[in-house]
Amino acid sequence: MKKVLIITDEKKSSYYQCDALLYYLKKKVKLKTEYLKIERGLIHNLPNFVIYIYLLVSSFFKKNKNKSANLVISCGRISAPYSLIFQKLNKKCKIFHILDPYFLRKRFDKILIPSHDFSKFSHYKNVLGFLGTFVSKRKLENKDHKNYKELESRKNIIACLIGGDGRSSKLAVSEIDSLVDKMNLISARYTVVYCFSRRTSAITKRIINKKKKLKHYCYDYNDKDPYWYLIKKSSHFIVTEDSVSMTSDAVFTGKPVYIVKIKNKKNKIKSFVQNLEKIGVVRYFDGEIVSWKYEKINESERIANIIKEII
Repeated sequence: MKKVLIITDEKKSSYYQCDALLYYLKKKVKLKTEYLKIERGLIHNLPNFVIYIYLLVSSFFKKNKNKSANLVISCGRISAPYSLIFQKLNKKCKIFHILDPYFLRKRFDKILIPSHDFSKFSHYKNVLGFLGTFVSKRKLENKDHKNYKELESRKNIIACLIGGDGRSSKLAVSEIDSLVDKMNLISARYTVVYCFSRRTSAITKRIINKKKKLKHYCYDYNDKDPYWYLIKKSSHFIVTEDSVSMTSDAVFTGKPVYIVKIKNKKNKIKSFVQNLEKIGVVRYFDGEIVSWKYEKINESERIANIIKEII
């Protein structure tokens, strides 16, 4: 039996990325799993190389000298130095890091980089590209339907997944206005459900709540969060272009996914969506709802197969 150590920072997204790979890897290899969550301290504000040197000379190295693992999967900047430390403790240990470790890149067995960021790493032989984000099938399992009785009997649900403002993009008021106008014209045979993200601004929420049809549902992230329930139950998705993660979750289902164009966004996000459109996975939203089929995107399973061959 192989032993795997999962190392993440305090972000839930880092844990979910690792867990998505672990879910499929466990179906292929017998694994015993341990977890290490790095709680952020003052030292973690420093560059990764400094953190690495600190770990080498600190009691951390001595306290964990008996730790062993065949495989380390890590995600998040500050977890990268810890991965290299554990490989130093066990020379036979393979280390896979999700996203840029920001230092000593050649020392990792594999670095897993989203395809829209891949160009910066193409000269590294140990880098694997993947499309979007890793999606954990575990998130779709055992959803409590009792929490969403108002939706349980509804058919043909269209989940309208709203992103928000960040370093890579910004939603304009005019874009939200136009989106709601189009959603209000959708046939009554569909049930429209708006779901906000953590990044959705207060003004975007106000516009949608004010302009949407009364019979359309709207969930604020501060209320009960139906996101994964909607990913499982919806027949169609409409996703604002700014969110790579929500788009990845939607195309994982194999159901029709429409993209709402956003003007203010980085080129890497534009490239990500255009690549999905070229292979027939997504379409840009113009107000019309139709259905189409495509091979669902499951990068978690594909990369897990590669990891299995390596270990």
